[in-house]
Amino acid sequence: MSQQHLRFDFADGLRGIAILSVILFHFTQTFWQHRPRIGDILNMPPLAGYDNAAFVLPFNLGAVGVGLFLLISGLLIPLSLTRLGLARFAVSRLFRIYPTYWAGLAVTLLALWLAGQVGGLGWTVTARDVIGHLSIAFQDIIGGRNIDPVMWTLKVELWFYALLGTAFALSGKRIKRAIWLLLPLVVLICRGPDAAGTPWALPWLYVQYYLASVVCYFPLMFAGCWCYFWLTGSAGVRETALHFVGLLALFMWVTGWTDAGLFASYGIGIALFALAILRPTLWTQPWLARVAAVSYAWYVCHSNAGYLLMNIGAGYQLPWWLLVALATLVTWYLAQGLNRLVELPTQKIGKRLADKLK
Repeated sequence: MSQQHLRFDFADGLRGIAILSVILFHFTQTFWQHRPRIGDILNMPPLAGYDNAAFVLPFNLGAVGVGLFLLISGLLIPLSLTRLGLARFAVSRLFRIYPTYWAGLAVTLLALWLAGQVGGLGWTVTARDVIGHLSIAFQDIIGGRNIDPVMWTLKVELWFYALLGTAFALSGKRIKRAIWLLLPLVVLICRGPDAAGTPWALPWLYVQYYLASVVCYFPLMFAGCWCYFWLTGSAGVRETALHFVGLLALFMWVTGWTDAGLFASYGIGIALFALAILRPTLWTQPWLARVAAVSYAWYVCHSNAGYLLMNIGAGYQLPWWLLVALATLVTWYLAQGLNRLVELPTQKIGKRLADKLK
C-alpha cells in the first residue's frame, strides 16, 4: 500500500483505550489519593471525608494510557514525516496541537477562577503561568506555577516532533538514520557525564535540567517507530524484535526510575500495544473509534474542570462514584464541543496551509 493511503485503523482503538485509562485514573485515583495536590492546583482547601472513596487498582492506569499514547505517536509520526515532508509536517502538527490545547487551557483557567470563587481563596494565576502554558514546549523554561497537570505529555510530543524532524532533515530524510542520530543525544542528556569545571558546564546543566525529563521518553516512542518499519516492510521480524526490546531496555535505563510498579504499569500499555500490532482487528471497534475521535480534546479539557465538578458535588454529599460519573460525562460533552468548534476547523486550516507548501 502506498504512503498516501496507508492507515493503521487499530491505532484509533488503542487511542480510545488510552484516553479512557487516563480519564479513569485522574477521576478514580488521583483526585482521591492526592487531595493536597489537587487542592493546591485548584487553590481550594483539600477535600475532606470520603475515606473509602477511589477505585484502587494494583497498577497505575495513567501510566498505561500515557505509555499507549507515546507508542502510538512513535508508530504514526514516521508515516506523517515521510508522507508530508518536514515543512508540511511542522505546519500540520502546530495546528493539530496548539489551537485545541489553547481552548482546553481556557477551560482550565475558567475552572481555576471558579474554584477560587467557590473555595474562597481567590485567583492566584499569574501572567507568567499563562504564558508558559500557552507555549507548551517552553513552560519549564518560562517558569511559573504548573496549573495544568496533564500538559507535560504535550511537551514530550512537541520536543519529539522538533528533534526527530530536525534529525530527519539532517539524515537525508531517512527515519532510521534520524533515530540513530538522536539516540546518543538522548543518552548524553539523561545519563551524560558531569560537566563541572568545563567551559560548557552551565549550558549543559540547563540542557539536562530542562530536557532530561522530556527526552527520556523518546526510546519508548522509537520502539513504536520500529513497529511502523515492520508493518511497512522496511524491517524484518528479527530486526524489529531486537530493536523493540533494546529500546524498551534503554527507556528503563534513561528514566532512572526506581518504582517497579510504575514500570509494570507502562508494561501493561506496551503489552496492549504489541497485541494490537499482532492482532489489529481486536481494536477496530466503532465505539473505540468514536472515543478516539475526541481523545485529544478530552485530554486537554478534563482534569481541572472534572476536579472542580467533583469538589462542588462533594459539597452536596453525593456518593463518590456519582461524582466520578458526573465529571466523566460533563467533560465528555465538553470535549465534543471543543472537537467540533475548535479541533476539526483548525485541523482543516492547518491542512490547507500545509498543502500550499507542496
